[in-house]
Amino acid sequence: MSKLFKIFLILLISNQINAQKPVFFQTVKFGNPFISDMRSSIIKLETGYLNKIGKDYYIKNVSTRPFIEAHFGYEIPVILLSKNDYEIFFGLLGGSVTLVDMFEKSTAPVINTDYWFGTRIKLIKRFSGKPYLKNVVVNLMPFFHESTHLGDEFVLHGYTEIPDFKRINISYEAWKFSVILNDPDTLNGNILSFKAGVQNLWTLKDGYYFTDSLEVKGANIPLSKKTFEWYFSANYQRSSGFLCSDKWINIFSAELNNRPQFSYNAAINETRTWSYNLYFGWEYKISDKPFRNVGFFLRHYGGLNPYGQFRNENNFRFTGFSVVLM
Repeated sequence: MSKLFKIFLILLISNQINAQKPVFFQTVKFGNPFISDMRSSIIKLETGYLNKIGKDYYIKNVSTRPFIEAHFGYEIPVILLSKNDYEIFFGLLGGSVTLVDMFEKSTAPVINTDYWFGTRIKLIKRFSGKPYLKNVVVNLMPFFHESTHLGDEFVLHGYTEIPDFKRINISYEAWKFSVILNDPDTLNGNILSFKAGVQNLWTLKDGYYFTDSLEVKGANIPLSKKTFEWYFSANYQRSSGFLCSDKWINIFSAELNNRPQFSYNAAINETRTWSYNLYFGWEYKISDKPFRNVGFFLRHYGGLNPYGQFRNENNFRFTGFSVVLM
């Protein structure tokens, strides 16, 4: 990881030499997340059907009613430096993802909320005269923190009614690094974009979670060991052709990621699991400013349960509809 910081330090210094005057607190169009990114600064409100939650959830028949998944995100711009075909940006970002059993008739409880925040450095290099490679974006999050929380009703029922109930505290600090080819927000027309990224923890020995003896009722919970994650994404947007225009942009976005599947039982080995996240729909273009456009998408997710301590479960599915501020 130290090599990555050296590279970015060299790029930062070189861009400051004879660079334009720094611009403060201005948003940029490059290096933004794809719609299919699992944890991002995009704001989404989704409703859909899932096949399961966790074995301790006390309200049954979860697959018979829709759930609400709310994504809130933000990015606070700090400084932007430009020189020739290069731009480098530093900002602060964060957000949350909340799963709500909104259509449960008795209480409509919050099931789980994942909170996260971090810092981000983005660098773009633009190419002129190249037919296929228009730009490259390098995206580094030197610091990323996530913590997750079960809903109060879920926890209270578990403590009082389930003998082997466990409350696992997912909380960790990590770094992330990704590269984008043909950043979709910087180009017009029909654009195919690709992204590849990695993540790992700053403190490998601590793993992704910790426990309190009272919250796990004295059980021996092994630490997570498989800390490395990686993902691949593709984003295809069309503004010309069948059923699209400059105002209605058709987008297909997909992410494939490989993450550790936690095990809270010493007798069961921790493994790795592939998951995918798919979005298909249209963005209605109103303005070039962020969060002024709206998108309507169908979404399907399959693989590792993405919510908090439920990340020890595989074969999870969520299918629904998403309204996105872009």
